Amino acid sequence: MAVHDVREDERSQVRAAFERDGYVLIEGALSAAEIERLTTAVDRVRGAEGGDEDGPLHLVAFCGRDGAFLELLDHPQTMPLIVDTLGPNVFMYHCHLDVHPPETPGLARPWMWHQDGGIVNRDLESSPRPRMSVKVAYFLTDVSEPGMGNLVVLPGSHLANAIARPPDDDNDLPGSLPVLARAGDAAVFDRRVWHMRSPNLRGGTRKALFYAYTFRWVRARDDLNIRADLLPLITPVRAQLLGNGDSSFEFWMPDRLDLPVRAVFER
Repeated sequence: MAVHDVREDERSQVRAAFERDGYVLIEGALSAAEIERLTTAVDRVRGAEGGDEDGPLHLVAFCGRDGAFLELLDHPQTMPLIVDTLGPNVFMYHCHLDVHPPETPGLARPWMWHQDGGIVNRDLESSPRPRMSVKVAYFLTDVSEPGMGNLVVLPGSHLANAIARPPDDDNDLPGSLPVLARAGDAAVFDRRVWHMRSPNLRGGTRKALFYAYTFRWVRARDDLNIRADLLPLITPVRAQLLGNGDSSFEFWMPDRLDLPVRAVFER
């Protein structure tokens, strides 16, 4: 079997797992150099945000704050699955940077389980609701054991518009699984899969970056500001993923063969 055929087979297996479970873990998506550069950028941004330097941070629309963040927009380890799932007529409509230090054990937590999409889950009338978007979580720190602030998922629940909610709002749902990721791994998940973040009870500060992709005919959720000195990093593919286009009509009828994401990532 040719190398190309092996890669295509692996790509098909990853897609099949994603369709079955609603998520997939891509191990070693980031190199050690990328992890170091991204962690430095996260720490710089965290310091610039002020507030409690030891406290948590949830920062939306962060990707224009450092070149390392922009380089994740079209990362070759994750973008092929995005294109396989949604097609090439996509852009990144939402991103957030999360830092979660250790939490005090035993504190009551609210009901954490949710599907992404916000008002989409109220406005769209179908069962199951359409996928609409896919999110990538890049882990910069080790969360390879339960209780480390893991992404927790209910496999296969992306086909369910609702899940049973225990009367005591217990977050330990039967069948749920923590995503055990090492630094540099990336979890790609369907926005519909029911998920939450586990409490971080095991010592280290959890750092992760989230990028959400949808069709270009959907409105952006974030107001992105790209630093002027970073504009040279905006390739044609990244320009598309940041929402650029020649006309509004093109977003709805993307027939051009040279659509940047199509030219680079489509099979």
